[in-house]
Amino acid sequence: MSLSISDARIFSWELKKARKKMHLTQETCAELLEHSLSFQKDLERGRCSPSIENFYHICRTLNISADDCIFPDGQKTDSTYYELLRLLSQCDESSLKIFTATAAAIVKEKNNPST
Repeated sequence: MSLSISDARIFSWELKKARKKMHLTQETCAELLEHSLSFQKDLERGRCSPSIENFYHICRTLNISADDCIFPDGQKTDSTYYELLRLLSQCDESSLKIFTATAAAIVKEKNNPST
C-alpha cells in the first residue's frame, strides 16, 4: 500500500523541506535513507510514493511529522502536542524520565508561580 496522489504531493514537499533543513544533498539523503538517488528524486518530485513501511522509516529518520504529510494545514488539531508525542516516541527510558521531570516542573510553576 502506498500514499494517495494528494498525500504523495504533500509528502514530497515535506521531504524536500526536511532534507534542506538538515543541509543534505539528495544523494546524501538517499544514502541515509538507504534507497537510490533516482528514487529520492522521484519522491521529491511527487512522481512516486513510498510504501507505508518506507514512509514511516523516512519520517522517523528525517524527523518529519506524519500528520503534516497526511493532514493539510488547517486540519491539524495541535501540531505542538503531536510534535511532542512524536519526539517522546523516540526517547529511551532515561530520556523519558527527564521529560517527565521537566513537564512536572513546568506544570508546577504554572500552577504556583513564584511571588
